[in-house]
Amino acid sequence: MTAVGVPVLGVSDLQRSLAFYKSLGFLLIVEFDGYAILAFQGAEVHLAQIDTLPPPDKSVSGAYLRVDHADEVYEQWVAAGAPSLKPPTDEPYGIREFATEDTDGNLWRVGSLRDHAPPRPGGVDHTVRTVERPVDGSPGTTDEAWLSIVESATCAGCGLTPADGPTGTVGGRILDEAQRWASLLDADDTAVRTRPNPSTWSALEYAAHVRDALGIFDERVARMLVEFEPELGWWDHEAAIEEGNVNDLDAESVVADLVRNAMELRTTLQRVTGTAWYRQGMRRRREKFTIETMARFALHEVVHHRVDAQRSLSSV
Repeated sequence: MTAVGVPVLGVSDLQRSLAFYKSLGFLLIVEFDGYAILAFQGAEVHLAQIDTLPPPDKSVSGAYLRVDHADEVYEQWVAAGAPSLKPPTDEPYGIREFATEDTDGNLWRVGSLRDHAPPRPGGVDHTVRTVERPVDGSPGTTDEAWLSIVESATCAGCGLTPADGPTGTVGGRILDEAQRWASLLDADDTAVRTRPNPSTWSALEYAAHVRDALGIFDERVARMLVEFEPELGWWDHEAAIEEGNVNDLDAESVVADLVRNAMELRTTLQRVTGTAWYRQGMRRRREKFTIETMARFALHEVVHHRVDAQRSLSSV
């Protein structure tokens, strides 16, 4: 006997959602009053109309769809109007996947086994530099190093090129990447809070750092939207970890706060339009950021330190 899980996604307007999903190629199987069942390449999804559904920027629901060719589905869905939160990307766990969302903010991650993924048109842009930096993200990694990665380089530590992808999708990509922390910390409770050596954080400490960093980024972007080149101040992230007794915290609560901060940052970034992306802020009156740079910096923090946490866990 085979069990099959079926996602049930809340929507605020069933007819609007049906039109959206049909445009992507979903087939309507049956429709009831406020409820519908659709299918796509053999997979099934249910839509339930909820009149009190939170707005799209507050959604925490989503689904994962496994397909044969993620690139083909991506091209089809984007051409039909689905937003590209993250283009097809080769992930270290052997899947090539992309991320999008529906009209109510329900997150969709769609992936295929890498062996089934056709090569990306055009290949890699070899004008992008790969910067060799310490992979732990702490002592020895300067602010200038992080900024050079964010502005134009591929990070040798995590493989991300933060400058890639449309600026308007960065907020959604941050949330998508933040939600991956839950499965990472769903490991042996002792292991997630153990440092493999005195100079390397535990996986839980890395999660707490990302949680706090996302809150800092959100506050800074909000200020840059309303103030002229504000002084953003200096945050001693290492002291915050050392003084916060992080390894005594509940891992599930840390991840929940991390995801919540990612959602709030996405909401703030959704307010940014046009030339507002180039509004600037200053740190220590000599380091200049734009809102776009700040957003891509935040994306890199979430991805890079998740890789750090994975390495920390594997070394315990």
